[in-house]
Amino acid sequence: MTGETPHQGRTASAVAPAGADGVSEAEYRLAMRRVISPVAVITSVSGTERNGLTVTAICSATTEPPTLLVCVNNEARALRLIEESGRFAVNFLSDEQSELARVFSTRGLAGETRLQLGSWTTLATGAPVLNDCVSAFDCEMTSNIPCGTHRVILGRVVALSSSDDNALLYRDGFFRRIAPE
Repeated sequence: MTGETPHQGRTASAVAPAGADGVSEAEYRLAMRRVISPVAVITSVSGTERNGLTVTAICSATTEPPTLLVCVNNEARALRLIEESGRFAVNFLSDEQSELARVFSTRGLAGETRLQLGSWTTLATGAPVLNDCVSAFDCEMTSNIPCGTHRVILGRVVALSSSDDNALLYRDGFFRRIAPE
């Protein structure tokens, strides 16, 4: 070895080159489940209707101008509100808010039923912003791009709030917390 330290508890699996059809959906899902993701609730409002959903496919797109990228399933009820109003909030959950993540990922619940859990306010756009979350970004949609079963939505951040709380994480189908070193 050349000064490298072997990874403890690490198992490696050989991956054959992709066939003519590329990587299968099952292979892709399995590999992505191993990647730790932040957990956020995306909310929107159109007229008097409010709704939201839990997402883990989200990241910063650029700092100039401050912009977030969010992937939303085409089947999500909240997608219609985002597209109608052109505004949404990204609420990154704290490690104490896993119940909110579950409620906002439960199919068939009305938006107002979901929003009964937690304490909500608004910032610039009027989209619901969760009090006591790690960070909340109030956004105006700048792009809405179809991509398979989802929409890739870019939103320019027009207002935000943040705290010192620890973030809720997601890996292998479970919510996780940050462990101290």
